[in-house]
Parts: sequence; C-alpha cells; structure tokens
Amino acid sequence: MKAALIGAGQIAKQHLGCLRELPGVELAGVCDLSPAMAEAAAERFGVKAWFTDHRRMLAEVQPDVVHVTTPPHVHFALAREVIAAGAHVVVEKPVTETLAEAEVLLAEAGRAGKHVVENHNYVWNAATRAIREQVASGALGAVIHVEVLICLDIAGPGGGFSDPNLRHPALRLRGGAIADFLPHLSSLAYAFVGAHRKVHTAWSKRLVSPLQHDEFRALVEAERGTASLGLSSSAQPDAFWLRVYCEKGQAATNLFETRLTWDRVRGGPRPLRPTLNGLAEGKAIRRAAVRTLWRKFSGGPGTYDGLWELLARTYRALANGSELPVPAAQVLAVSRMVEALKPEAEGAKS
Repeated sequence: MKAALIGAGQIAKQHLGCLRELPGVELAGVCDLSPAMAEAAAERFGVKAWFTDHRRMLAEVQPDVVHVTTPPHVHFALAREVIAAGAHVVVEKPVTETLAEAEVLLAEAGRAGKHVVENHNYVWNAATRAIREQVASGALGAVIHVEVLICLDIAGPGGGFSDPNLRHPALRLRGGAIADFLPHLSSLAYAFVGAHRKVHTAWSKRLVSPLQHDEFRALVEAERGTASLGLSSSAQPDAFWLRVYCEKGQAATNLFETRLTWDRVRGGPRPLRPTLNGLAEGKAIRRAAVRTLWRKFSGGPGTYDGLWELLARTYRALANGSELPVPAAQVLAVSRMVEALKPEAEGAKS
C-alpha cells in the first residue's frame, strides 16, 4: 500500500516515523511548500520522492493513502483533492475548520468509496485502551462520568500560539488556540460516553497575552453519561488528565506520561479499601515514573504511542476491509461536539 504525506511540519515526523515501520506500507512521496523541508523529510525517513506541488505528487505517485498534516485551514480543500484523486485520507485534527466542511467532506468520501480518518490519537494511547478494555469487559461496570483536563501553558512564549512575529495557523479557528485541542477533549469524551446531547461552556482569559481565551471548561450531557472537559493555561505542571468514573471502580491517567491508576470496589472490610487502593496506586506511580523516564531516552513514539497504534490499525483495516479505528460516524460525531463547544462569534456560550 503506497502512502504519501502533505505538510512536512512537526507532527509529520510522527506520521512518517510510524509509516516507515509498518509492514506492507511504502513511503512513496512527501510534499511541502518548502523544498528544504520536503527534501529533509524524504531523506530522514527514506521517502522515495519529494515534491512542492501536491497535485503533481498525486498524479505521479498515485498513492493509496494520503496523510494531510498541514495547518487546519487547508485540510478541507486538500482532503477533497486527495479523494478526487482516488485515495483515502488520514487528516490531522481538527479534520476541518467547520462542521459544515466536515459534513461535505465525509459525504464526498462516502460517494467515492473512500475513507476519511481524523487523528484521534489519545483515544488509542495504551492507558486509554486499558481503561476501555476494562469497561468493555464489565469489570468496572457502566461509565457514569469522565473528566478530561489539559494543563498546558499555551499562552507562554514556548507554546507557539502567542508569538507576535508569527501568527499560529490555529488562531484562525473560532476559539483560537484552545479550539486546536477541542478534538482531543471531544474524542475522549465520545469514546466513553458517546455523542453529546447538550453542552454548557465557560471561556475565559486570565493571562496577559495575544490569545482571546486561555481557560476553557465544559459540562457535556451525552448518550451514556456526562463529561467535564477543560484546558488551563495557568494550572501547572503540564498534564493531560483522563479520569473515568464507573459503577465498580475509577481509573486515572496522565496521557503525557505512562501513569495509570485504579480505585476498585474490593472485597473484604470496607474501611480497608482506601488503604489497599492507595498501596496499589503508589506502586503504579513508581513504575510509571521509571517507564516515563525510559521512554524519553529510548526513542520511538513517546507520548504519540496512540498515533502509532491508530495508524497501524487504520492500515490493517484498509488492507483487509475491516472496520476502521476511527469510522466516519465517529469523525462526524466528534466534529459536532467540537462545534457545540466553540464560543459564539460574540462572546462565550453559556
């Protein structure tokens, strides 16, 4: 299966690094408007050819799958051209700038018999998969509530969103820099409690920066439970917390690390449960600290292990005709949740 990529920026390195390792996948082409970036990516990852014109690449390479890892405002146009050229599309989040564009894109892909896969990588992180497996097995009972909170200094000088000399492409989105993270929050909520029915949001600004908003909170009423979602540019240290509350237990993980802890309803005297859960949690945290340190020095996907898992499953599904890890219905449902979470044009939604 021939794969190509458009947009050789930072996240493209993860896509190309994974594709290089996948059996049965040929890295046939990489394209970027910058000749230096396109050539460097091709040389580093062993891509057969590099281009600065994506139309020329599509015509000459004739790929089976194209990864669109450009800024969001060109996802829609590029993905449509890829589909018209006869290829499936793997698109970085958000799949498009607006819900209307996502609906058009998925409809066109369906008519052409092609697939559009949005990068819901954190749904496929090892810790998230472990929690979902426990839920599916019945060990935790039904999910009641899920919390997803990203603590990340997006307003700071190292975040890339507040550089006065280079406007970040994500600032075009309604909701600005925070909107760039809404697909992560929404895809995790969808994975545990399903499509949203109603949302209540609070958008605010605490810091002096060019960003319109740097704090976001939401309560989501969904098909199978509720979710609280948030992003804080002030709360530190950096973390990506996922907490799942079920009938028979709770799970918590920091998706920026390898930490995963459980609080279970155990047998024996009720007063001993907190002690037993605490001992198990301490052991898990110590092990996770060592694994996280090792991961920083050992190479590989690092915090992008979910992306590598997602891409491996996607290519297997395309090869054997099985269900995709991120089917069209999920892409659309997450896009609808993202749209509902965004602030209104004149102020925040309540």
